[in-house]
Amino acid sequence: MEKKKRNKFSIEDRERAVLLVLGEGHSCCSVARMFSTADRLIGRWVSCYKQYGVAGLSLKNHMRYSGDFKLSLLQDMLLNHLSLHQASIKYHVNDSVILSWKRKYEQFGRSSLYEEKTRGRPPKMKKQKNKLIEKNIPSNPYQELVEENLRLRIENEYLKKLQALTQKNKGRKPSRS
Repeated sequence: MEKKKRNKFSIEDRERAVLLVLGEGHSCCSVARMFSTADRLIGRWVSCYKQYGVAGLSLKNHMRYSGDFKLSLLQDMLLNHLSLHQASIKYHVNDSVILSWKRKYEQFGRSSLYEEKTRGRPPKMKKQKNKLIEKNIPSNPYQELVEENLRLRIENEYLKKLQALTQKNKGRKPSRS
């Protein structure tokens, strides 16, 4: 069984669907069948078109929202009893994004809305230039001596404990199995 690809509609397709609903009086369900998509999606396009015009049908909104904006949106939802869909249209933010903010807020509190999420794939290896620069920089000789002294003390303690254990084990007779 083949997996059906997700439809991506151009702004012109979205506008044509909206005009079929608003201009020609088709229902969202009938237009959704024509475009092979969900009627809820058509309804969202119609609502965004009514609120913002053609700009409301934009494909992607690459906005970074501040923590204050996220918090004010969630508070507005609570105070005015807005649904996800209504808040999505009012603020022109995808409802799945609002839902993720709401879950973060409920689980981790207000501070989680202010955290910046790192974007992109992390690098596999660190750059070699930084290591080379660190090796070439002479460090404080006194600090080096202090660190070496600490390493030697730790090594000395380890050897003493090892020697004590070996002497203790020699005192025991080996058991036959």
